[in-house]
Amino acid sequence: MVKGIYIHIPFCSYKCPYCDFTSVVSYPLKHEDYIKLLIREAKLYGDVSAKIESVYFGGGTPTLLPPYLLGKLLEELDRLFNLSGVLEITVECNPETYRYNEFKELLSAGVNRLSIGVQSFTEKGLRILSREHSVEESIRAYMDAREAGFENVNLDLIFAFPEQKPEDISTELNWIGSLKPDHVSAYMLTPYGGTPMGNKILGGEMQTPEEETLEDIYTRLWKGLKELGYGRYEISNWAKEGKECRHNLLYWTMEEFLGLGVSAWGFLEKKRYGNSKNIGSYIKAVSELKRPVQSEIGLSEKELYEEELMLKLRLKWGLREEELTLVPEHLRGFFEVREGKVGIREEFMLLTNELITDVLLYNSDRNITEVRNG
Repeated sequence: MVKGIYIHIPFCSYKCPYCDFTSVVSYPLKHEDYIKLLIREAKLYGDVSAKIESVYFGGGTPTLLPPYLLGKLLEELDRLFNLSGVLEITVECNPETYRYNEFKELLSAGVNRLSIGVQSFTEKGLRILSREHSVEESIRAYMDAREAGFENVNLDLIFAFPEQKPEDISTELNWIGSLKPDHVSAYMLTPYGGTPMGNKILGGEMQTPEEETLEDIYTRLWKGLKELGYGRYEISNWAKEGKECRHNLLYWTMEEFLGLGVSAWGFLEKKRYGNSKNIGSYIKAVSELKRPVQSEIGLSEKELYEEELMLKLRLKWGLREEELTLVPEHLRGFFEVREGKVGIREEFMLLTNELITDVLLYNSDRNITEVRNG
């Protein structure tokens, strides 16, 4: 049963030097024509069983498109899949793109959640990340969204970028405390090879914070967010009570979802599929009424469970207490048990990937039935 739809909008006004998502700054394709392609692609999935709870527009920069085009796509998706049961429709937004009037139009189109790509509330951070907006524009975008009527807003941050100091976190926290967003996502900068910043970091031309500094940065971040009333429910996501991102929870709980658009990923019938990352190939396939799938990975029962276990470990309280036996005894000190649930302790969250790897290795040779039964 399909419960979510992810829509990739690849257009950007500039390319961030750390980003490895598929995006284009200039391409001879009108925004209106891309929306038509998305509608045509969606129709190719018209036969799937669906009860849609969440729609998510990511990118790229979805807010380079005028709100009426996003609304037009939502209308067509409603006709195809019936969005009457949808609880959350999110649009990612760059601070320099939309203002009050556009936010009002988005609300009228049915969008009820925003994710604003602030990335940093310090001008130094924005300069290092080569963002074209200012701190002032981030604040204005947020205030305009609130004034327009949005009651569910996420602020997206990046940490552990070059030259960031632990004391810089105080500025981020001060603005979060002042603005009071409903949700905060904070992702550690990943140096992807093939990106300008990633190449410089991997080649030694730029340095990210040393391990001790990184631990200090993250500790200040999670402790500060906790003091401000945000609960961490996943390794990189914090929310006020009841404001957790429903769409991401669909991913993390292995629910089926459609991925529409260039480079979009989906999960359908125990298969992960990825659309073509090449816009020309995407256009050709959809124009020929073919699903633009470039890769498809069928998962065995064992692989499905391993992925489920990996995703559970990313969540704050992803495991049941009886599943603690899945964790080797010498690693159990990194975990805590509360009210029948198990999760990685806050102070060890930076070790999440290593802990997940060790837990998966520990269970790799065990019988699936044995693993499921603890």
